[in-house]
Amino acid sequence: MSPIYAAALILNPKRRTRYIQANWKREWREPALESVQALWETYREIKIPIPTTTPFSYEKHNQKEPKELNAFSRIALTLDVQARPASQDEYEDYNIAESYDPGTNGALAWWYQDTQRQRWPRLSLMAIDILSIPAMSDEPERVFSGARRTVTWDKGQMVPETMEWRECLKHWKRSGILDTFL
Repeated sequence: MSPIYAAALILNPKRRTRYIQANWKREWREPALESVQALWETYREIKIPIPTTTPFSYEKHNQKEPKELNAFSRIALTLDVQARPASQDEYEDYNIAESYDPGTNGALAWWYQDTQRQRWPRLSLMAIDILSIPAMSDEPERVFSGARRTVTWDKGQMVPETMEWRECLKHWKRSGILDTFL
């Protein structure tokens, strides 16, 4: 069983690890969760700069200075504190958070949002890497399998990038993609 498949399920904000724990056979759960944890550990070690400032927002810029909080507002703020303390691990924090349905935009678009990228910077890198993998590779294989007819003895010196461009352009022409731009 591929850790990428299990990670793709977990990194869907609607599913998380609860989906695997609830729907997978007992003998599949532990190896899958361990393999995703091992994959996460490779991303946890990545050194990335975490922004210290928030992006400029017109609404924030035009707001007036905050007023002194009254007693009721101070009490309301203390009640908003989450029951579970945040851990030092993004993956654990993500999995204990409430599920969220990303709707028609999908999980990849959800991970691209600035809020997720700031809250879970390394986990969002992992999610974007995994969720951007195409579900199947039939179309690219079909496009580039035609290259065997393109590379003849007299075109054997063609650099790989030129071959890639040529095959893509042929495919775009045959499928009508170029017609929309011309």
